[in-house]
Amino acid sequence: MRLAPDLRIALIYAILSLLYIFVSDRLVEHFVADVRSGAVQTAKGTGFVLLSALVIYLLIRAELNKQERMRQVAMRAQRLEAVGQLATVMAHDFNNILTVVIGSGEMGEDALPPEHPSRIHLANSMSAAEKAGRLAHQMLVFSRQGHLPSQPVNVNQSIKDLVPLLKLATGEQVSLRCNLSDGLPPINAEPYKFENILLNLIINSRDAMPQGGEIVLETARERLDSRLADEFWTVPPGDYVTVSVRDTGHGMSKPIMGKVLEPFYTTKPVGKGTGLGLTTLREGMRAWKGHLRITSAIGLGTTIKMYLVPANCEVPARPNRKPAGAPVGGRGETILLVENEADVRASVASQLRKLGYEVKTAADMPEARGIMEAGQKVDLLLSDIMLDGTETGVALAKQARSSDKGLKVVLMSGYADPVLTAEMANFADLGWLAKPFDRSTLNRELRRLLD
Repeated sequence: MRLAPDLRIALIYAILSLLYIFVSDRLVEHFVADVRSGAVQTAKGTGFVLLSALVIYLLIRAELNKQERMRQVAMRAQRLEAVGQLATVMAHDFNNILTVVIGSGEMGEDALPPEHPSRIHLANSMSAAEKAGRLAHQMLVFSRQGHLPSQPVNVNQSIKDLVPLLKLATGEQVSLRCNLSDGLPPINAEPYKFENILLNLIINSRDAMPQGGEIVLETARERLDSRLADEFWTVPPGDYVTVSVRDTGHGMSKPIMGKVLEPFYTTKPVGKGTGLGLTTLREGMRAWKGHLRITSAIGLGTTIKMYLVPANCEVPARPNRKPAGAPVGGRGETILLVENEADVRASVASQLRKLGYEVKTAADMPEARGIMEAGQKVDLLLSDIMLDGTETGVALAKQARSSDKGLKVVLMSGYADPVLTAEMANFADLGWLAKPFDRSTLNRELRRLLD
């Protein structure tokens, strides 16, 4: 049973007061018989009173300090939750905007001759939009709203893709060197979380070198024939892909080493760190069945090394964006597009028509129901998950399926709500599109269901 802080302090004071009364009575009984020792009895009694008061003060002070630390932890958690919610909203709106940017860019390519010099500028803008979409996905990962299945990850390729951002994070005073071993097998991990962990480790190393220094990011394949263990870390024998971050910073003492993985523990000044970076690393190692080893000494820097288990399958090839002149994939099927954002609705509708589909559009559930109840032919329902107010694409799909059991459904969204995602798992013939998407991704998901 947990007691309220004020009640706990009062209870401590009451117990100490009773103890003081009991012991002081015993002292009085012991010394009162000897009149000649009256001065001694008085001095000892006074000393005991002062000692008791000091003990009570120290206990109450410790309790108050404990409550203040708990209050600060709660405030940090609330702040992180608020930032996470803000990141979710921003990423959702950002992904809607990027969907329009990519769609408009592809439509612009269609209007230009194959050799027109402006096509390269459109291609660059769409490539930048795709990178911005990956950044928005990282924001969703931070807010714990992203859909993050583990999959085979090419460690070296992920690091190469991340190097520009890592160099930006280190700044001008810290140099970043990458030693990447060739021929590494893939690992099973969540790609965006893996990249976020690397970014956090690089930022931690940078902060440990305020006067400048060097960070070395290394990958290798290692085989441990026996258990690797020290005072803090244990790595069982086996084959591993290792990723290590080594810095020349101020290092850590052994007491700090024992606490670095505790939630909200940070050595940074107030307001400079959340204390969750290494906690996220520990959670990642547990989820990916990997292991962690940290070595450090005062004045000699820190090395954080991840031991990751190789995957049993290959990394899927990255889909290349098809050129604007690629053959359309539609065969005259009718798509009912439901999207509450007018610019997104117009952009996706144009893409669908370009692909060869007949398109009917609706801005909300009542308008979509009106089209379906009018008996108009619909081969596939393409709906955003979050519509106006409390309306959702999942609810619309349920209503549509109640009257047409064979209706194909594709849901799209700028973020994945865990409740809705779990609810969608009960659907058959269901597709999913994460915004932003290009024309080939859109067509591939539609053909997967329609064919």
